[in-house]
Amino acid sequence: MPGTLKVAQFVITLEVAFGLVGLAITLAGFFSTFEWGILPALAYAAGSTALLGWLLSRWSSRRTFLRWAIIAVHLLTISATILDLALFSTVTWNAVFGAHILTWTVIVLLLLPSAGRWFSESRA
Repeated sequence: MPGTLKVAQFVITLEVAFGLVGLAITLAGFFSTFEWGILPALAYAAGSTALLGWLLSRWSSRRTFLRWAIIAVHLLTISATILDLALFSTVTWNAVFGAHILTWTVIVLLLLPSAGRWFSESRA
């Protein structure tokens, strides 16, 4: 596995770990206040963390579809944030790029030619 993909795999693992911590904090926030407005954030946090964890568990399959699915999930995460920020008129460069530096890193690393070659050589 190329070094760039090892870095991408580590960053995705870090994202899943941070997602689990965020999920625990969101759960604690919900159960301490029973504020029903927290539930959409809880569902989003649980869904995105579970999906990234599942895709990470499939990493060794080296399927081309997996590479594009990981990129799509990361783009969906950025799109959801931009939509949320646009609804509240708070879109800034820092909110789009600074808050998602790990997400952008994974996207760039998976779009490199070495990632394309590694994922196209599927181990069946």
